[in-house]
Amino acid sequence: MKKVQLVVGKTPLYKLNSKYNNDIYIKRDDMTGLAFGGNKARKLEFFMGQVLENSYDYIVTYGSIHSNHCIMTAAAASILDIPCLLILAQLDDASHNHNNFLHHLFNAEVAWTKKDQVNNTIEYHMKRLRDKGKNPYFIPGGGHGNCGVQGYVEAYNEIEEQKKELNISFDYIFLASGTGTTQAGLIIGNHFTGNETEKIIGISIARNELRGKEEIFKSIKAYNEEFALTNFIDKKKINFIDDYICGGYGDFNDGILKVIKEISMKDGIILDPVYTGKAFWGMLKYLGQYDIKKKKILFIHTGGIPLVFSHSDRFK
Repeated sequence: MKKVQLVVGKTPLYKLNSKYNNDIYIKRDDMTGLAFGGNKARKLEFFMGQVLENSYDYIVTYGSIHSNHCIMTAAAASILDIPCLLILAQLDDASHNHNNFLHHLFNAEVAWTKKDQVNNTIEYHMKRLRDKGKNPYFIPGGGHGNCGVQGYVEAYNEIEEQKKELNISFDYIFLASGTGTTQAGLIIGNHFTGNETEKIIGISIARNELRGKEEIFKSIKAYNEEFALTNFIDKKKINFIDDYICGGYGDFNDGILKVIKEISMKDGIILDPVYTGKAFWGMLKYLGQYDIKKKKILFIHTGGIPLVFSHSDRFK
């Protein structure tokens, strides 16, 4: 796959001061370097590679008003000097979301749509752009697809290098799991390095377990088919936990806000209530539920920092 350099280099991996009965390390993929950072930068390196390789001249993508993917797609398109259209699902609180400012900052065009009209809206705008003589490229929401998976196969290899440098191994890797491509990439990377004792656990930020596992498995299968890989990954080994979604996407509770506050005070690291804060809180709940202690645990910070400002009133 062709790749455009958007990530500044290896993102830091180090031990948190916060213990929670385990040695917890964090992979700072909020420091990838594009816009406010986040996991989408790794995925966009390959999506933008496709854009340049195939001479696309307009980028279209979809997401919610909370979408870190949309912010970073707009930033990447701006760097490459390619126009960008963001199709966003309208929410009641959209006018108060700080992501709106960032969309404007990166000069992205925005088209609002109702949730039940997403597909029709995408089709309408792709046709509209083609009718104008453009060659638009559509990036699925969240960076879903083989390009997104490849970004986290490489990220896992980077983690392997850092483990050797630090002379450590992990019992668990936790992350916020949404569309499933980040987790799929990590699972594939783990599979090909043979780390059978390392358990990768996705904490769902919205989807139920059945659908989440199915989407991750589909991503793994599609990746294997494109690259003619024969190694089979059992769906039963995919760990996708939906116990901590707090009602659904964008919903959170006071426990999540408390954890965000604790980590910011003890470690100087900012989590957000929609993605990473919810996943970190869910991880702590999981560790307590299964009485997991004295283990080495890696939490992957996948970004989403602007959402802290959008929900700042809830912290008061």
